[in-house]
Amino acid sequence: MSNRQSAPEEPAALAKACRDLLLRGREQRGREMEDIAQDACVRALGLEQPEAVRDPVRYLMRVARNLFIDGRRRRQREMAVIRLLGETGSKAEVAFDPERILAGKQQLESVLAAIEALPPRCREAFTLHRFQGLSYAAIARRMGVRAGTVEKHIAEAMLKLARALPGTGRGEP
Repeated sequence: MSNRQSAPEEPAALAKACRDLLLRGREQRGREMEDIAQDACVRALGLEQPEAVRDPVRYLMRVARNLFIDGRRRRQREMAVIRLLGETGSKAEVAFDPERILAGKQQLESVLAAIEALPPRCREAFTLHRFQGLSYAAIARRMGVRAGTVEKHIAEAMLKLARALPGTGRGEP
């Protein structure tokens, strides 16, 4: 019975923890940390069952930590691309060839259409992995399936996308 009495307080505790985190983010940290705190609060307050969160402060800190790590990984990938572009030097001039640009646009349209044509669960697993950078385990938790199922979905998506690309030798007639 005491669990039922404390349940209405749980969402309020989560909201209070969010307010505290946001205030600390404004007072002590830079813009990036403030953004992370806001994103963490948006995710936490968007939970379907906020009463399931036993320790709101610890939960928010874990979400913020994960967002920080995701941001760092994204920046590292972006810097790797920038370094590669810097290393190509004169090769970048060749990339502006109008025929290559048109071919690239057509290839992109083919891939996007192929992604859109994937079965819903397969498309969800693929986009979470390729576009949001989530691991198979994280996708499995989010989708409520086993990691092996996620692996099968992504393999199926990769196969269908490879077949959709013109000039790969794997395209369907």
